[in-house]
Order: sequence, then C-alpha cells, then structure tokens
Amino acid sequence: MSNLKKVLLATVELRIVTVLLSLATLVFGALMFGAFMKDGAERSAPRGGALSRPMEQRFPGRSGLEFAAPPPFVPSAEGRRQQERKDGEAGYLVVARHVPEVDVVVEPADSRVVGNSVEIIDLNRRKTVHTWKPVPGDRLRRFFVLPDGSLLAGVAGRVFRIDACSNVLWDKHLGTHHSFERDADGHFWSPWRVVPHTVPHANPEFEEHGLIRFSPAGEVLSRISLWPALMRAGHSHLLYGDQARLHGNPWHINDVEPVLQDGPFWRRGDLFVSFRNSSVVFLYRPATDEVLWLQAGPWLQQHDVDVLSDSEISVFSNNTFRDRDDNPQVLGANEVYVHDFATGETRSPWREAMRRHDVRTEFEGGAAVFGDGSVVLEEARYGRVLMLSPAGERVWSYVNRASDGTLHRISASRYLDAEYGAEVMRSIASRDCGAAVN
Repeated sequence: MSNLKKVLLATVELRIVTVLLSLATLVFGALMFGAFMKDGAERSAPRGGALSRPMEQRFPGRSGLEFAAPPPFVPSAEGRRQQERKDGEAGYLVVARHVPEVDVVVEPADSRVVGNSVEIIDLNRRKTVHTWKPVPGDRLRRFFVLPDGSLLAGVAGRVFRIDACSNVLWDKHLGTHHSFERDADGHFWSPWRVVPHTVPHANPEFEEHGLIRFSPAGEVLSRISLWPALMRAGHSHLLYGDQARLHGNPWHINDVEPVLQDGPFWRRGDLFVSFRNSSVVFLYRPATDEVLWLQAGPWLQQHDVDVLSDSEISVFSNNTFRDRDDNPQVLGANEVYVHDFATGETRSPWREAMRRHDVRTEFEGGAAVFGDGSVVLEEARYGRVLMLSPAGERVWSYVNRASDGTLHRISASRYLDAEYGAEVMRSIASRDCGAAVN
C-alpha cells in the first residue's frame, strides 16, 4: 500500500511539474512574441525608434556629389519636354542646405535640420557654381529659381524674393506654407493657412488650409477656401469624419501642382492638390470652383504631385504611419506612384529600387520623373538626393554631410534641366556678385 501511495504521489508531482513547465513555456513564449512584434514593428522603419542607426552611419563616405556612372542626360523637368540626347547636358541640382558658419535652428534629433544656403550644382562639371544666402535663421521650406537668377522662397508664412546676389527684392507675410509652383501664366500657387477657419460647425481647433495665388512681385491675386467645392462634390467626410475630430487638420495641403496645358482629362489652369493627412490627391478647377476627381491611396501620407503627360501624374508617397508610441515610421520604403487617367491604373515602377537604395523620409521629400524612366528622389529628412536610372541603379547621389561627419536635412531641392539651368546661369553671370558666381 505504501508503495502504491509513493507511485501516486510521484505521478501527481510529475504532472504538477509538467503543468508548471508548460505555463512557464507559454509565458516565456508570449513575452518573446511580444518582444518580436515590437522589434519587428520598429525594424520596419530602421530610421525611427530605439533601433535606428545613427544618421551619421547611414551614408558612409564624404559629403557632396558622387557619381556612380557618367553624368546623365535626362529630359526636361520643366514641362516634361522630350529632347534628343546631347553630350554634356546633365542639368543642375539646386539644394537648400545647412551652412555651418551661420547660426542654425536645431530641431528634434530625428530631424537634424537645417538650413540657410541655396546652392546650384552643375552635374556636368560636378561642382557648386552659385550660392544664394537668405537671411540667417530662416528655415526654408520650398523655393523656386526664376530665369533671371532670382530666388523665390518662404518660411513661417513669409514669402520673399532675393536677386542673384542675395539682395532682398521684397519680403511679405502671405500666410503660405510648403510649396511654390509656377502656373502657365507665370504666377505662383501655394497652400494657404486660413485663420480663423471658415468651415461650418467645425471645432475651433480645426486647421483649414486653402490656396493662394500670387505674382512674382508678391501681389496676391486670389485666395480660395476649398470646403464649399469639397462639400458639393460629396466629400463632406473630409470635413466632418472622425479623422477631422481626432487630428484637427485632416487636410494639411503640402503640394499644389498647376496644369500647364490642356489635355483629355484636365485643362490649362487646373490644379492637383495633395491632402497629406487624408492620403488624398484631387484635381481642382479654380475657374469654376469644382473638384473634378479625387482619390485616396494607394499613396500614404504623400508629399509631392507632378503632371507627367496629358494623362499621367506621379505621386511621391512617404508611406508613413504612427507606431504604438506615436513615432513616425515608414512602411518598407518611400514610393513613387504613377496614376494613368486613361486606364485608371496606378503603378509603382520604382518600388523595389527605392527599397534597395533605402529611401525612407518620414515627411517631406519629392520626386522628379523623366520620360526615359529615370527619377530624381529627394530624401529630405536624411540629407540625400539621388538619381536612379530606368533600371533602378544609382546614377548619382548628393549627401549633405557636415565637416564633423554629421548629416543635416535638406530643406528642399529642385532639378533644373540643362536648358533652363543654362538660362539661369547666364543671368547670374551678367550680375557682379563677386565670389557668388564660380
């Protein structure tokens, strides 16, 4: 009998140990699964969160321009005109970047920003050939280079124009933000912050963005509030949906792209508008105050819209989301979508190439797409601009690295084709700006 009790007790003890071991395994597995999920979520965007590599380690090597191939020729960025290939016509890269010798505004560590110098780099000669120096302390958003060598730029609601020698021609507070784009009549369109907002029934914190058009002399030609046209087109959800309540700024216009000539799907003077927070791009006609077309996605938190042809547009998608700690992360990599109005198809031709080259700016950025299938990409928050060939290979890259090895964000950039850039340089050369012209 005593032997039987011993056997039974041993059996019970064994079962208890087995249960405890099973529970321990489950708890350990759950903890490891949670850690894996957290790790995986953070690693999905290696530039955000605790697992990010320092910016200084992202692009090894020296600062400035580096070619992986001979200088390229690409079709025109202004108007997307097709041209025959000509030797030595690589075009120009213009960048707004940090200048170490002046005071700078340092933003949060994940931004590393900033700057007060705008430089023209001749891609054929591989050197900086002119520099504008706006007022120290200005944090430039976007800019536009005019044919006479002057620069239109903006910061914190101000718009100013400086000549080739960086002399201020005019400086006005217009309430603009983000981009400046020139229309077919030579005037400029920009997002405009409407204060106080005019949206009926919206809470006081609602941030309304509209459109403003102004001349090269800084004269305001029109201001447009968009909510009436959106309401008439049946898009009241963009005004009163949960996202409006939660974010207070469901629109956040970050690009206005004027249509320069008539086509089968739009007319000269129409505008493509980007609503970042709603991941929406739409076609608006100021002449009749109409929203003609609107689409949400597949782009996500996009930043830049361009007209490519009489039936296609490109959209630079940041693919940004907020993780459980409310940190911005990028899903995979940025993308450049091409939407064809003739077929209704939206494709992503450079998806794999952009992942391979690790293009991941959470905000800002942009793309210039060319007729031969090449593309120039601005990775704003990580100080890099690069050109990819039609095959997705790196042709050249520009990295904004300070002398101490740290990277600084590029506030904005533009590609100028050889013809337009040469006109700008002739205008600059006609001025006596001393060392400003090389």
